[in-house]
Order: sequence, then structure tokens, then C-alpha cells
Amino acid sequence: MMKTVYTADIVDTGKPKQAVIDHIVFGCDQLDSGTAYLEAMLAASFSAGGQHQMMATHNRLLRLQNSIYLEAIAIDHDAAATTGDIGRRRWFSLDDDRTRQKLAISPQPLCWVVAVDDIHQATAKCGYDAGRITKVTRDDLEWWLTIPDDGSLAESGLLPSFIEWPNGRNPANRLPENGTTLQNIILLHPNPQFIASCIDRIGIEEPIDVRQGQNELIFQLKTSSGELLSLSNIVAQ
Repeated sequence: MMKTVYTADIVDTGKPKQAVIDHIVFGCDQLDSGTAYLEAMLAASFSAGGQHQMMATHNRLLRLQNSIYLEAIAIDHDAAATTGDIGRRRWFSLDDDRTRQKLAISPQPLCWVVAVDDIHQATAKCGYDAGRITKVTRDDLEWWLTIPDDGSLAESGLLPSFIEWPNGRNPANRLPENGTTLQNIILLHPNPQFIASCIDRIGIEEPIDVRQGQNELIFQLKTSSGELLSLSNIVAQ
């Protein structure tokens, strides 16, 4: 039997927030086809994102509620062909063979990202190795993000990466409203107490659903028509 440690819908309480869900990340094999797949599933249109030169990746974005957004990301093969070896493994496990095999089937949830006021403090107290604090820029945006040197994800994406927006500019508010909302994040892990303790240390404003089970990340999204979708990083065979 699965044990629920936290469970609740994600809502805006209106309180001052120091650690909040910033965005959720879906990986795609090819950005065009992957975005089209997600648009058909969610009945919503993504907005243009941009290129990340330091990683040779590119993305598109979909606004969810409040300042949360969904990022669809893929390797930018044109940029990779131009720049050659970027000198490191890409973020979000995009260079991992198992990730690539899964994304070749369909877009998959990869991880979630929490926005914090002080990324150094957050990484020091979170209870796990979130990665190296790295400055990233895209167009007129600038942020700090935790990225493991080997491109991996903490507990296979169950534990979040951290992001700090120094000037407070999150791209979500630039995106059009579409009625899609994030209802819940479900984290299944053989040791839910460990996952729950890390969530507690971070002090995330939104409740997160932690359960006992084999590693699985599930995003529950509600479409503008009211359909509830549970999207998992486990590929159906």
C-alpha cells in the first residue's frame, strides 16, 4: 500500500513566498514534434522560448497558473552541429542514453524546478546534492540554476532543481493565459521519508504528494476543458 506523506491541490495562498514551484520540465526528442504532441494532449498552444547556447538546447513554454509554466526542451541539433562538443553533459539528463530512449517514444516529464530567493542557502539546507550553481542567460533573461556536472537529476528528477531570478523576471508572466493548470506533483520513491524530509527542508509553499513506490514522477494537469491528465515519466510498454 502506498503511503501518502503530503497530498493537496496546488493553490495560491497569497502569502509571501520564498520557495515556490517555478516550472515543470518535459523532455522531447525533437522540439517541433514533441511540442505538437503536448499541444494535442493538452489542447493548448505553446509559446516560443529560445536557445540555450551553453547547452545546445532549445525550448518552448506554456503558462500554467500564477507564475508557473511548463517547459518543453530538446537538444538543438542545429546548434550542436555548429558549436560541436559543448565540453560537458547537457542539463536535465538529455545526454543520458536511457532518457534518449524514452524521449524517442514520446515527450516525458523530466523534473521540476523550485524558485528561491537565495539559491546558495537553498542548496546548503536541502539535504541532497542539487548540483553546481550556474549562471544562465537567454535573450534578455538571466537566472541562476543548479546543474550537476554530469547532467543528472537528483533522485531521477523527483527532487527539484533550484532557480533564482536575480531581477525577479520569470518568463511565465509574458505568456498568454490558456486555462491549463498544474493540479499536483506526485513523487513515488522507495524511501518516501527521505524525499519528504528534503521537501520539508526546502520549505516549498505548495503541498507535494509523496508516496511509497518505485521511482516515478507524475504531473497532474487540468486542461481548459476540465480534463485531468496524469503524465508520468514511466514509459508504458
